[in-house]
Amino acid sequence: MAKFPKKAAYVACNGGERATACRYGCMSCSSCMAACRKDAIFYNEYGAAQVDETKCVGCGLCVKACPREIIHLHVKGSPFVVKCSNRDKGAAAKNACQVSCIGCGICRKNCTIEAVKVENSLAVICEDQCLGCGNCVIQCPRGAIEDIRGIIRKI
Repeated sequence: MAKFPKKAAYVACNGGERATACRYGCMSCSSCMAACRKDAIFYNEYGAAQVDETKCVGCGLCVKACPREIIHLHVKGSPFVVKCSNRDKGAAAKNACQVSCIGCGICRKNCTIEAVKVENSLAVICEDQCLGCGNCVIQCPRGAIEDIRGIIRKI
């Protein structure tokens, strides 16, 4: 029997060019890859783990295996995720990675239905409230919020 809603994993880290300075980011340790039975995890161009949602079955084994606890499950129909786990404030987060969330709140201010919050200097999207307009992706000055479908992109 299928579970609904269908879930998939995502890694809350883009990698970024300076991500090795981030104490919250992906360490490229391969724990998640070893745990994944569907070969759904690969490394992006920055060496951070990424999930191929077409292969992911949402079992959560990678979530349990990640030593930094930066892999999360989300509803497959919810396309927007915060691809950052850095809880440092402003300048410290900015110095750690060029695509880190700095907790500025612009995403929250531009969400017409208040589906985005900022907690511990990090944006959080409430998937059960999100209408999928993409304002958070477009307005994020750092590119920390991503449309995992690749449809909405910041120019």
